Order: sequence, then structure tokens, then C-alpha cells
Amino acid sequence: MENVQDLKYTRRQRAKTILFSILNHFIIVVFAAFILVPLYVVIITSFKTTAEANGTAFYWWPKEGLSLDGYIKIFSTNQVNRNLIRAFGVTLWMYVPPIIVGIFVSAMAAYGFAKMDFFLKKPIFAILMSSLTLPNSVGMIASIVIYNGIGWMGTPLPLMIPRMMGSIGIVFFLRQFYMGLPDDLIGAARVDGLGDYGIFLRVALPLSMPALSSQFILTFIAAYNDYLGPLYYLIGSPELYPLQLSLSYWRTSSNPDWSVLMAGAMVATIPMLCLYLLSQKFILKGVTITSGLKG
Repeated sequence: MENVQDLKYTRRQRAKTILFSILNHFIIVVFAAFILVPLYVVIITSFKTTAEANGTAFYWWPKEGLSLDGYIKIFSTNQVNRNLIRAFGVTLWMYVPPIIVGIFVSAMAAYGFAKMDFFLKKPIFAILMSSLTLPNSVGMIASIVIYNGIGWMGTPLPLMIPRMMGSIGIVFFLRQFYMGLPDDLIGAARVDGLGDYGIFLRVALPLSMPALSSQFILTFIAAYNDYLGPLYYLIGSPELYPLQLSLSYWRTSSNPDWSVLMAGAMVATIPMLCLYLLSQKFILKGVTITSGLKG
């Protein structure tokens, strides 16, 4: 009798496992469709002719066959080519130096919160962490008012200067790493005559390079894909538009060519895709060591 009950229980458990697996795979397929279908539309539209891409009817496969007209126009039409290259160059100089400075500043703050004692350290850190709960729109509205008052609107300064001040999220991330540094290591550095700045620059900073690299990559990807910031702060200055905003600027111009626009979107995706593929190990290593040093 017990064997029969055990068999029924085993069958019920197996049925539940199969049902859960089917439901799990269904949810994964639905989420994948939400991501892959728009990507497929962008890719396939970039390979359509101008007439078909700008037409009112949508076809899942080009009726006239695959066409490279959009990509040819990007790299052959002087105006489009010049705008694409200019926008990519603006993106690099507008974001890369401020992000490097900001990560260095964040690393200094993170080391201070992790390894130094000062008055009201814990309350200050708690207040900084609580600021992460505020919606970005709240800070952006206040920032627009302030930047407009000091004459920064229409310049790259609102996108560059705040990034040089560091990020609370990066401070929290790096603090977890620096808390894992052995106190004996810090003490040995003090015995050798190093002060707080010397310990940070010669000991903590070199050891945290994987974590710093991962934060740089993730921060740059977020800045590269930023649309609202440049849209608000660079109003009236199309010559300063980074890549993402330039693509939208082409769309809002008269008679936009959707094949060229989608081809431009694909070309703009390639640098980030290559960066991610080449830097996966740095991102994973930087994330896994934030709880301490690995032997």
C-alpha cells in the first residue's frame, strides 16, 4: 500500500515539475519575443530599399530582396556620413574623460567609507544610499532649473561635470570591494610610511582595477545609450548631439529614410556589442570580487 502511495506521490511531483518547466520556458519565450522581435524589425528594415522601408505596409521579409542601400548611403552620402562620424566622436569625448574622472572620485569616496573613520560616517553613507531611491526625473527637473540659471543649457557641461563628481551606485559597489581588503595589508602599508592617500593610490587602487574596469564599461554603455539627458540639456545645439540623439534627429528631419535610420541604428549598436563581448570577463570578475579578495 505504501509503495502505491509513494508511486502516486512521485507521479504528482513529476507532473508538477514538468508543468513548472513548461510554464518557465513559456515565460522565457515571451520575454525573448519582446526583445528579439523589435530587434528583428530594425535589422530587416535596414536591409530594405528606401521605397519599401518608407511604405505604409510592413513585410517580415523584404519583398524586393535584401538591399544594402541604407548601409551604402551611410558611408557614401557626405552629409549622413559626416553626421555619423561626428556624432560618434562627440559621444567619445563627451563621455569617456568624465567617466574616468568620476570613477576615480567614486573610488576615493568608497575607500574612505570602507577603511577610514570620520565623524558621522554611517549617517552620511545612509543618506547617500537613500538618494538612490529618488526617481531620476526628480533630479533632472531640478538640474534643468539650475543649469538654465547658470547658463549651461545648450552646452555639454551638464553631461560632463556631474559625471566627474562620481556616482553613488559606484561608491556602494566599490565600497564592498574595499571592505574586503585585509586590515593587515593596510597596516603593513602604514608601517612602510604610507599615508591614507598613498595607501589608496599604491595599494587599494591597483588591486581594484578589475572592479574599476567593470564599472567603467557599464557606465559608458549606459551613457552611450542615454537619450533623455542630451535631449534636455543640448536643446538648440544639434552640432553637439551624441550618437543616439543624432539618430532621432535624422528621424525628425524632413522625409526621413527609414532604411538609412535603421542601418545607422545597427552601426551604432556594433561598438557596444563588440565592447560587451570583449569585456565580459572583466565585468564578471569585477562583480565577483566585490565581496573580497580572491586567492
